[in-house]
Amino acid sequence: MIATSVVLLSLLGLSLNLAFSSSLTQPDWAMALLLAGILAKRHNWIWVLPGIFIHDIVLHWSVGISFAVIALIPLAMIYFDQHLGSGLPQRVALMVIAILSLLQPGWEMAAVLLTLCLCVPIWYLLTSLYAQKPA
Repeated sequence: MIATSVVLLSLLGLSLNLAFSSSLTQPDWAMALLLAGILAKRHNWIWVLPGIFIHDIVLHWSVGISFAVIALIPLAMIYFDQHLGSGLPQRVALMVIAILSLLQPGWEMAAVLLTLCLCVPIWYLLTSLYAQKPA
């Protein structure tokens, strides 16, 4: 249920980015939602990676660096969890690196910062939802 909601909201966010791309500075809605989904639970890669692939194809007309960075996040999370323990600093570093990949296709710095500010509360919300969900 959580995954379906996030995917549908990211498609809505993708539509918002396409509809208002030239008129105002806005965050990358789909990237923030999908990135928060994978940071909340690394096993979400199974539905996040196709979403990021669609995101890159629709918004950037290519499979950009965003897809490559997001695809490496689950592997980096496994490595960090085994060597450093699961912790917030590692997740924040991965989030910042993934969001900075938006600078490559030409996003404004204000839009990148807005995406970062949007990703944090969504990540917090998803993490708390997954914590409440029974195993």
